[in-house]
Amino acid sequence: MGKKTRDGPKGGVGNAIKEMSTTTVTTTTTTSGEGKWTSSEGGNLLTWLSQVAPQQQKQNQQSRGAIDYLNKANARKNAKASKSSAGRPPAAETTSTKPEVPKPRSLQQPQQQKDQDNAGTNAVEKLAALFPEKQVKEAPAPNAKVGNPIAARVGAEGPKRNEKERRNETVRAQRHRGEREVKKERLQRRLEMMKEAQKFHEEALRTDPEYQKRFQTFQELQAAQQVAHSTFLDRYAKQGSLNINTIVSERIDIPVILNLIDQHDVVFICTDTGSGKSTSVPKALLELSNDTRVVSTQPRRTATVSIATRVAELRREAVGEDVGYWIRGDKCGDVQTRLWYMTSYTLLLHLLNTPLRPPFTHIVLDEFHERQPDIEVTVALLRLCLLRRTAQFKLILMSATLDTEGWEAYFAGLKVATYKQSEPKHLIHDYFMEDVCTLVGTMYDEPPNIVQRGVEYPLMEKHTAIAQALLLYLNTCTDPQHAILVFLPGRGQVEQMHMWLELNLRKPVDIIPWHSAVDLSVIQEAIKRRGHNRQKIYLATDIAEVSITLPDVVFVIDMVLVKRPKVNKENPATVLHPPLMTQWVSKGNIAQRRGRIGRVQQGFYFCLLSAEAVAALPEHMHPPIENSRIDELSLHCLQLVSNPVAIFSICHGQPLLETIATAMDTLCNLGCILHRKDPLAVGECISEIHTNSEWSPLVLEEAKNVVFADIDEYEYTFVGRLLQLIPVSPLPGMLVLYGFFTGLESLTILAAAVTSSLSPFAPNQPEKKRRWRHDVAGAMEETENSMREMCCGMRSDILAVMKAVLLFRVQFAKSGEDVTAAKMWCAQHHLSYDKLRSILDLEQHIKYELANFIPVRDVPDATVLLNQLEKAAAVMLVMTNVAFVSQALEVVSEGNTYQKTKETAVGIFMDVVAVPDIHSPSCLRWQEGEIIVPVQLSLMGNKMLASFSTAISSHKQFWLSLLLLTHKVMYAVFADDEGEFYVFSVKYYSTERYLETDAATGSAILQFRQMLSSVGQALRLLRDYQHLYDDEFADVLNDHGLKPLRDMQCEVVTAMAAFFNNTENITVDEVEHEEDDLDEVSMISLALPKRG
Repeated sequence: MGKKTRDGPKGGVGNAIKEMSTTTVTTTTTTSGEGKWTSSEGGNLLTWLSQVAPQQQKQNQQSRGAIDYLNKANARKNAKASKSSAGRPPAAETTSTKPEVPKPRSLQQPQQQKDQDNAGTNAVEKLAALFPEKQVKEAPAPNAKVGNPIAARVGAEGPKRNEKERRNETVRAQRHRGEREVKKERLQRRLEMMKEAQKFHEEALRTDPEYQKRFQTFQELQAAQQVAHSTFLDRYAKQGSLNINTIVSERIDIPVILNLIDQHDVVFICTDTGSGKSTSVPKALLELSNDTRVVSTQPRRTATVSIATRVAELRREAVGEDVGYWIRGDKCGDVQTRLWYMTSYTLLLHLLNTPLRPPFTHIVLDEFHERQPDIEVTVALLRLCLLRRTAQFKLILMSATLDTEGWEAYFAGLKVATYKQSEPKHLIHDYFMEDVCTLVGTMYDEPPNIVQRGVEYPLMEKHTAIAQALLLYLNTCTDPQHAILVFLPGRGQVEQMHMWLELNLRKPVDIIPWHSAVDLSVIQEAIKRRGHNRQKIYLATDIAEVSITLPDVVFVIDMVLVKRPKVNKENPATVLHPPLMTQWVSKGNIAQRRGRIGRVQQGFYFCLLSAEAVAALPEHMHPPIENSRIDELSLHCLQLVSNPVAIFSICHGQPLLETIATAMDTLCNLGCILHRKDPLAVGECISEIHTNSEWSPLVLEEAKNVVFADIDEYEYTFVGRLLQLIPVSPLPGMLVLYGFFTGLESLTILAAAVTSSLSPFAPNQPEKKRRWRHDVAGAMEETENSMREMCCGMRSDILAVMKAVLLFRVQFAKSGEDVTAAKMWCAQHHLSYDKLRSILDLEQHIKYELANFIPVRDVPDATVLLNQLEKAAAVMLVMTNVAFVSQALEVVSEGNTYQKTKETAVGIFMDVVAVPDIHSPSCLRWQEGEIIVPVQLSLMGNKMLASFSTAISSHKQFWLSLLLLTHKVMYAVFADDEGEFYVFSVKYYSTERYLETDAATGSAILQFRQMLSSVGQALRLLRDYQHLYDDEFADVLNDHGLKPLRDMQCEVVTAMAAFFNNTENITVDEVEHEEDDLDEVSMISLALPKRG
């Protein structure tokens, strides 16, 4: 490459390894053009990131979806303000193809270079001289051949051997002689091939100019690889010994920061990752006085608990005293705690309960650059409080990478200050893709405009191969005490790389996967674990960008990729289910990942993207709120304002118009909200005082400053409040509501926890990973057989997991809560112990949140609950189908092994085509004509992958369940020559389906829905009078003309059983109905009845 290199000092770890690493590696590299950065020239990656690419003149504008949504009715404005995404051409294959060049014997045998100069000696004669044949005193039998018996000679004075021993010796001699002959022939052929290759090489050098040019390039590239290798070892020779107890000293000026906070309303703190801001700033604020109350947020639960623990250790106190943490489902602290570390979502929920007056003197939003959707809303509310002076607090926004200019304009009218300091504590050596290829001897030609083209599978395969080559190199040439951190796009790539490393690395390693499903304790134990002969390799997703320090990490390998949801406005399926797409990260993410090293010792950062391509990356990723479903967030916003769109319109980053429309449609269909002008809304509003009575006027007034259209207002219903309290999304939350209708709340709460979590069934348990590595199909079949044994006779993955959870509870209790025994039981049934525990934790969290809202009839005995599940399996099947009916699919073709076709289904309420996810175990197989209701849908290409499903073979049962439990249906009664009949319409995602029933069935359906309304009214009374005893509450129900709640719930279950046990006498058919004449409404109303 012609790079300039500098000889480093001799001695140390690097030189010791350098003496052992003398193997020449065939290599190629990319020459740097003018103005390009190279690691050998001492450049700094952060300086390079500050450059703007020549082609990067225009960045995609942020979504203003909320404003567009509200201005839609205005005729003077355009209906859509977002431009469509241009189609992108597929990435072209540009891998260079070179003919194989025979390797010269001079390079293959460097230690014999001097001997080859002798004209009279060839390679075969030298080899014979090195390995002379042994001389045998006595010649073998004249006609002895391999396979023919040879007479054994026995000395006259030796002991007489039996015939069997002589035969064994004869066989061994024949076998040894045969192996020696085969090896000799193989060696002879190899030498002959080497001779031919050498002859071809010499002839081509004399006669072929093109070959001469390629060979000269080959030699130059080999020399460049040797220079890069030498430079790396010189740098690595300066690596100091690791002290795991080293504490990162504060490199930020705390007095200056405290002074800025005191004099301003909003302060931005922008420093390098590892500067100590996450621990030192909140700790310093806490120690200002005894009256300060500080909250500091983190985007992830892992970092929240870890940093709170670290700060408590620095103060030499236990977590939960002055310093505590508060995450959804787990709280460590009390009213005396003055410094809270929370997840950002927990802080938002806290603000909902304390309108306009947050109970904190200082609010710190850390890792602010990630800008999760809940953070957008939180900042909008805090900004509103500061502008209207409803509370006195200081807002501190901290990040390693943040575009403060745009945010300073957002906070116009407030005193804003920015603190910036980027002083690296230790040297970091930066390597781009061209430098990595030179170092490891890998040929790679980067496609032009790689960033604009996007990420395709062939390209990711090539980058993965380069990362693997680099891991092999580092594992061979570095000290085991220096750990490696690899940033991979997603969990799937983490698991694949894990398996590859186990099979291919030469030296022993300690591999630590790190993704969202890995518990924090696993990472903390790995950090403390010391293995002097086992090099630690962290395989992580972008979750490792957060503030947890990895003191033993010296090398960071960054694939510059991430998997995040991506909405394509031209594809409605992506709006309903934003697919996880592999994307290039931003320059801000690169700076975060680079900051993982250099904290306690010098480090090496390997960026698997060229310097030119890195310069073309965007400064920051698009706000996640633009590519996320916001149903649950909208539901929480309704606690503040009568229209969640109003609050989105005053956020710095806004969701897409299509996403907002989908969220509002979903909440209306579920009965969470009703338009204030809707006559059916009378009485549906909950009786408790709305917290939005203070927030709503301020939010609406602020929204009208940016929106030039009327803002509709909605009523927040009892159902909406119930679903808002549950720590799951609205669809699983509907299961809890159905449980209250039927008296099966213990089972439906478990079902909500199950459908909100990943399936615990997995074919590759750690104990059996090596056994099944080459038999994936067999492992999957065993797992699915285990699921079929637990599905209660139904074709439902949800019921299988529910029974598995209950059996796990029974087994855990029988073993005396022995974790080892429980894990062995899980391994036998192909279950994940950690996922089962997380399901149980979420179940308890749901019960805890509900306990303060409405009494829950809990069944603590797992054995009793198991029996209840077996008896009520059919009812549970119906309720899970209706909860996720918006995702229902109809199978149009079955898979055929011989024709290599897959099962295919089409959406009933969505315009999608779906196939089963073969990587997810299931107890059912799709059959043509049946209906599949999946819990999980993910987009892969132009098809949906469906998993965690329930199958219904009867269309009549499917449509009947919808008519019984859907919140709102339209209907009308018609008559013809055969008599009266009913026509109903059911609507989800703006798609209507029309169903025709006979008169008796239609009347029975309406009566059943009225029965559910009575149960709902009793539930509202139970919420209002939960302090009364049972007999007193029975009197209240009687005053309202209602039966005892338990009796009504039993009648509901009995009626449902009667419907589905007599389907042969029921008519429910899907029909076409074009006229708009269904003017009657049947809604499961929870409006309180008048007293009798």
